[in-house]
Amino acid sequence: MNKILVVEDNKNIITVLRICLQNAGYEVKTVSNGVKAVETAFEWKPDLILLDIKIPKMNGFLVCETLKDEEVTANTPIIMLSAKAEEENIKKAYNLGAEGYITKPIEPKRLLAEIDKYL
Repeated sequence: MNKILVVEDNKNIITVLRICLQNAGYEVKTVSNGVKAVETAFEWKPDLILLDIKIPKMNGFLVCETLKDEEVTANTPIIMLSAKAEEENIKKAYNLGAEGYITKPIEPKRLLAEIDKYL
C-alpha cells in the first residue's frame, strides 16, 4: 500500500483528502505544519507528499526545498496544493522541485489522476 503524507492546516480539507485517499487504497498520515512535515517525511518515508503552501512554522516552499535537498527524500514526489493560482507561485513550486501543482478547491478525480502519474 502506497503511503501519502498530507501537509495541510485546514481541518475540513484534511478530512476530505483523508477520505478520498483512503477510499482509493492509500495509507494516509496528516500533519499541519512545515516543521512536522519535514520530520515526518524523514521518519515515515512516504511514497508521495501533498503539500499546502500556506502552513504554519515553515511554508510549503521551504518544506519542498528542504525535502528535495536531502538524499532520503529527494526522489519523493511532491504535489503542491494551494488556493494561489498565480503563475509566479506555480513556477516557484516547480523550480524548487515539486512534481505537480493543484489549485484549491481540489477536485478528487483530478487529484487521484495526478497522484497516479507518480505512483
